Amino acid sequence: MVVADPMGGNAVGLTRVTRKGQVTIPKQVRDALRISQSDYVLIVQEGEKAILSPIRGTKIAELKGRLRATKPYPGTEEIRREVGRALGKKQAR
Repeated sequence: MVVADPMGGNAVGLTRVTRKGQVTIPKQVRDALRISQSDYVLIVQEGEKAILSPIRGTKIAELKGRLRATKPYPGTEEIRREVGRALGKKQAR
C-alpha cells in the first residue's frame, strides 16, 4: 500500500511490523535505493523518526564512528567484565 507522506515528502510505502520486529521494505523503495537481499542498511533514530540508509561497499568494521555515542566508551576491559557478568547470570538461571 502506498500513502502520502504526512511530512510532505515523496510517497512512501506503508508496512507492518511483525512480532519479531521485522519490516518489509516496499519494492519501490528497495528499487529506488538499490537495496538487495543481504545488503546492510543503517537505521538512525531522530526523535519520532527512523531513517534508513543503504550502506554501499562498506564492511561493518568501517561503520565505527558513524553513530553518535550515547555515553562514553568504557574501555575494552570493562566491556569484557560486563559480558562476563552477563554470561554468569545467564548460566546461573
